[in-house]
Amino acid sequence: MEIINQRENTQKVVVRNSSLAGAEFENCRAEEVSFRNTSLLNFRVECADLSDAKFKDVNMSRMFITDANLSDLEIDGAQLGGAFIHNIGLPTKGHPAYREDQGRQRPLRFEMCELAGSTITSSDLSGIHIQGCNIEGLTIDGVDISKLLKRYQSEGQPEDKALQEEPPRMTPLLKRSGAVFVPVRDIEKARDWYCRIIGIPVESANVMNGHLCSLPVEGSGIILDTMPMWGGEEPGGPPTFKTPAFMLLTDDLAASYTFMKEQGAELVTAIEHDHWFAFRDPDGNLLMVCRT
Repeated sequence: MEIINQRENTQKVVVRNSSLAGAEFENCRAEEVSFRNTSLLNFRVECADLSDAKFKDVNMSRMFITDANLSDLEIDGAQLGGAFIHNIGLPTKGHPAYREDQGRQRPLRFEMCELAGSTITSSDLSGIHIQGCNIEGLTIDGVDISKLLKRYQSEGQPEDKALQEEPPRMTPLLKRSGAVFVPVRDIEKARDWYCRIIGIPVESANVMNGHLCSLPVEGSGIILDTMPMWGGEEPGGPPTFKTPAFMLLTDDLAASYTFMKEQGAELVTAIEHDHWFAFRDPDGNLLMVCRT
């Protein structure tokens, strides 16, 4: 059955107890269309206006939505286990839909949501408010926030009482990471290059034992190492990082991108999602620069 060039607003198509498998709709008006008790397996919608659409009691598992305007979307009573939500926000510079005057994305709201065990990475969480939530075990960059709040709330109490409220530890290991070891071939050249890009005096980074150099940086430390025990004495030197091992932080991503290019770093990506870019150091280690 074919319906072509029928555009009168008065016509109404009613289909019941029928198969429309393989049907195609192109350049059509379909306002006020309803689907009830219908199988839409592998349903495709592309370049369509679905504003004010409603989905109720539907199976959307493995559904894929991309390049979509979901402003003011409301999801209620849904099971999202295993969902992967990424690259959310207004178009970034370089995207065809990017506008210089677009401003910032309006805030999202999460209420009565089961987010236990979820992971949030490389995201802009500035200005977020969390209220009345269970945050037991919540960590940010390795810091246990629930424990941090307990210590903050216990200020003014005797120190021994605050310690007594700490839960028993089940492991001798601390919830804190140490320095990252970066494999390099020439310790002095690597030290000079890292000191230059981070902005620290070379004389403050001493070479120890002929193969180690601890860089005086804030946060988790960075230790350059020719790795004599782990392949450093081989002709090609120690194995380098093939995936980003850690990130350097910046509050000016565009200036950092230009600066790294001027310093001879191999830029592996452009600025992605207005948040990060990847580069290789002179030894070939893959690293990242991220916006704070």
